[in-house]
Amino acid sequence: MDTVAWPGGRNVRDLGGRALRIGGHTPFGRVFRSAAPEHLTDEGWTAAKAAGVRTVVDLRNAPAETRRTVDHPVIRPESLRGLTFVPAPTEDPEDADFLRLGGPHLDHPCSWIDNARLAPARIAAALRAIAQADGAVLVHCAGGRDRTGMVSAMLLHTAGATDEAIVEDYADGWRGAGTYAGHGWVYNPNRESWERHRHGPTEADELERQVADRVPALQEWIATFDSAAFLEPAEVLALRMRLKPVDA
Repeated sequence: MDTVAWPGGRNVRDLGGRALRIGGHTPFGRVFRSAAPEHLTDEGWTAAKAAGVRTVVDLRNAPAETRRTVDHPVIRPESLRGLTFVPAPTEDPEDADFLRLGGPHLDHPCSWIDNARLAPARIAAALRAIAQADGAVLVHCAGGRDRTGMVSAMLLHTAGATDEAIVEDYADGWRGAGTYAGHGWVYNPNRESWERHRHGPTEADELERQVADRVPALQEWIATFDSAAFLEPAEVLALRMRLKPVDA
């Protein structure tokens, strides 16, 4: 719900403040979500640690998406001291079935069910990293809108957030990503290859059109998906406790 102002950070948001079915809201300061954190400056990492972040869960595919570039600030080693970085890619970019089914829709919730069905161990590993983390968690992909949106939706779904809260969180993350220029990898189904794609900020009207196009698929996902099915009961409980209101 809240945009977080960590210097250099892009699309940084706190998963707190989302309405729960039992009443109350998810707590602030437990789980943060963002775009690629390589844009954070030394001051940004200091702010993240001051907010309690001790674990960073990276949903991207290495090494193609995780290399630092000239666009990223140079970071002092001590700025990252005390942080644990966990690679937890949610997709297998070499899986032919995934590319056939999800490749044309990698930025759309209509691909989430196939993603989870074809890569359940990857989904479980990402959720488990969050469940087992010490301190607050920062979870991110490249833009902080789709893979991060999917995992955030799974966290909120497991925690018992309302349908409206899950949709609002996804929409906020999508809009936040659209405010930045950037680049990433996209799959071209015609050429059957991954390609580097650069883009500028998205106009507000186009952002709203994109959100409106995705909400029906997200609502169907909410109604039919079992986010807790990927973990052991103790891990599900840990996720729910992470997003349980302090006074609940």
